[in-house]
Amino acid sequence: MSGEISFDKVIQLQSQFPDFIKVKINESKDGGYWVEILNVHGCFTQVDNIQELFSMVNDAVYTYFDIPEEYRMQMPRYFPTEKLRKEIQKWDKNIPMETLQKPILFFPAGIRISTTSAL
Repeated sequence: MSGEISFDKVIQLQSQFPDFIKVKINESKDGGYWVEILNVHGCFTQVDNIQELFSMVNDAVYTYFDIPEEYRMQMPRYFPTEKLRKEIQKWDKNIPMETLQKPILFFPAGIRISTTSAL
């Protein structure tokens, strides 16, 4: 049936996700930024501004792994560490150059379902 969430399918989809993602932000010649997810080969996205960064990175990963829309709420959402997230939120429209020169690690937020975890 369409719209029903299968526990087994959630487990299968979640198993595709890496433990973290390594993100490299690059300035676009057209304005905005393009983002490469370095440890998910061939996964890229574009953002017009820093406010779009988190949602577009996660959307790119979901698209890469072909996650159906109805399962996306059960998938990990990646974010940088709390300290870096607060720093990013202070950035206005421009990302500091030193940030553009190094990868940023994003870690999953929330709980992954595991068949091996104790209940």
